[in-house]
Amino acid sequence: MKKSIVMVFAFCVFLSMAVAAFATITPTLNIQGTHGNYVWRPEYVAPTVSIGMQTDEAVSVEWWLLCLTPNGWKYFSPAGWVNGLAVTYQGRLFSFGQFVIPTTGLDLTQLGSYIFFFGIDKTIDGQISAESFMYDMLSVSVMPEGKYVSITIYDTFQVLALDLSGGVVNGFVKNNQPATITLSSIESVSETSDRVGWFGESKAVSVFSGGIAIIPNTANSDKAQWALKLYDDNAPAWLNLDTAVFAGKSVVRTEDNLIQYGNYRAQTIYFSNNQAYLDFACNLTDGLVSHINPGDISYVRWNSDSTGWNDSATVTSTLSIDQSGNYYSWFAAGVTGSGLFSVVLKDGSTIWLNVDSWLYSGASLVGERIVVNN
Repeated sequence: MKKSIVMVFAFCVFLSMAVAAFATITPTLNIQGTHGNYVWRPEYVAPTVSIGMQTDEAVSVEWWLLCLTPNGWKYFSPAGWVNGLAVTYQGRLFSFGQFVIPTTGLDLTQLGSYIFFFGIDKTIDGQISAESFMYDMLSVSVMPEGKYVSITIYDTFQVLALDLSGGVVNGFVKNNQPATITLSSIESVSETSDRVGWFGESKAVSVFSGGIAIIPNTANSDKAQWALKLYDDNAPAWLNLDTAVFAGKSVVRTEDNLIQYGNYRAQTIYFSNNQAYLDFACNLTDGLVSHINPGDISYVRWNSDSTGWNDSATVTSTLSIDQSGNYYSWFAAGVTGSGLFSVVLKDGSTIWLNVDSWLYSGASLVGERIVVNN
């Protein structure tokens, strides 16, 4: 599933390349007969979703019709919408006008964001291939009256869908005042927190396109806020929590106007009997002196006068992932004295822990070193 999700985001990255390669293939999606994102009320009859295709090619392709719902992926099959991420049909490419897709299997009364994808892939292998994929994308945000923003939070990424029915974005506050923002004035949207950085420092940033921001690799178990960066304006527009609805992963509003999702944990190192457990408490390896892609880490090590420094260290551990998708590293023995943890990247370089960003059990700090109490 995670591999499939990565591929979906990959084809978003390569959209411009796909457009150039397949100018004669134009898939289209409509909601209620309109090519635009839609805000829906749960008490209404389900909206109509239709697809169309214009092409002058007649080749064998894969037809993909997907929906990212608050409960995960669904794909369209002869039996209707089915849980999972799979190809809808493999066959010849041809042109047709707008064709209404039944909503059987989709519960559009549940609050949250429903993002539809309709695409064609010339590589016939049952996988989405970024270099040969052409698609259209639209969203339906199901929200009660008086709400403007829908946030659906999944285990590995988040989706932010805004109310564009009036041609403007509402539900944000700028300079402590409610703001009505035009879509064209938004440069990007970011999830900001202690773990991913606040506003301009945030590493969880997405280009804002068509009212939808899909941001992968934000931190699990976090306390965060959402901000819009506007063109030619350094003042961010912050989400007004009273205007938002939340779906997907469990979300709890905190007292300090932050969104808390998952079971929040602080980055902690537990020491006992010459052993150590590093709990990164999220799916990012933050807590280091610089941000590191977890996939670039070869191993973690303990450096001290007893075990050696840099390459002479003999106490090492791998980076692992627990059942919740959070990173950790376990040292079974040898963690003694005064020292510091570091990660060694696959290119051989070293990144050190930022000791000020961690909590310690069974140890104390002396300057920039950790003193283990055994």
